[in-house]
Amino acid sequence: MNAFFAIILLALAVWLIPHFYRRWRLQYRRSQPLNPEQVQLLTETLPIYQYLNPAQQRELRGNIALFLHDKEFVGCEGLQVNEKMKVAIAAHACLLLLGRKNECYPNLYTLLLYPDTYVAHEIRREGYIETSRHSAREGEAHYRGPVVLSWGDLEEDLQFPQRGHNVALHEFAHKVDEEDGYFDGRPLFEPSTEGANWAEVMSQEFHRLRQRAEHRQPPGDKPSVLDLYGAQSPAEFFAVATESFYTIPIAMRTLHPELYRELSRFYRLDPATLVSGKSGREANV
Repeated sequence: MNAFFAIILLALAVWLIPHFYRRWRLQYRRSQPLNPEQVQLLTETLPIYQYLNPAQQRELRGNIALFLHDKEFVGCEGLQVNEKMKVAIAAHACLLLLGRKNECYPNLYTLLLYPDTYVAHEIRREGYIETSRHSAREGEAHYRGPVVLSWGDLEEDLQFPQRGHNVALHEFAHKVDEEDGYFDGRPLFEPSTEGANWAEVMSQEFHRLRQRAEHRQPPGDKPSVLDLYGAQSPAEFFAVATESFYTIPIAMRTLHPELYRELSRFYRLDPATLVSGKSGREANV
């Protein structure tokens, strides 16, 4: 009997020790402050940071500290990765986690950074037919794998936010999307009551964008701020909608109110109200 209880206790220890260590480690890494240079770079590369309340700013800085410690940044094609690149990418990645329970992209270990748009080898399978080609890309997110980004394109996105594009937000939206095990445009919701209207709203807006992609602007259709690239699939639609939600929130709330509302509920943030309430004008992420 004593041996039986000893085995049970050992089994519990084997399960509990890693669990509590992981929780302690996450808390400890998040408690480490960013240095003054990193805080300055955060303010410069993520303007919405100044609109967040103190608790949100602390949470964001904590996740950035964890991200910077845990992820490896690798420069490709001769790119020398500097602190600005790291902080800018970490800031946008962690912005998507604000207010939600998370382990800061636990399946992401490496980020590959190119100096500009790069060429990737792409393989497509349709039934038994496999084709391959080379395609120019600004970024890509591999399922439970690395994120690849063009720093030149991200830098341009930060310089011209009014265009509604941000490759970092786009690719990390894919990483958020994969949390439930699928790239399908429906991220993992916490409470069971959340996301009740998600499928209906996203489906309507996705269909509307596909109609625009096929017919440019069907008669009677309202203007849109969503990039037509989002018409490729529900997963790409979610990523494109995330870009617009953060980069041009007031325009998106005006032209896509229901979609904006669903994203605001999921991301626990209302950037249009934050920005317009404090500045009276549109501002970028």
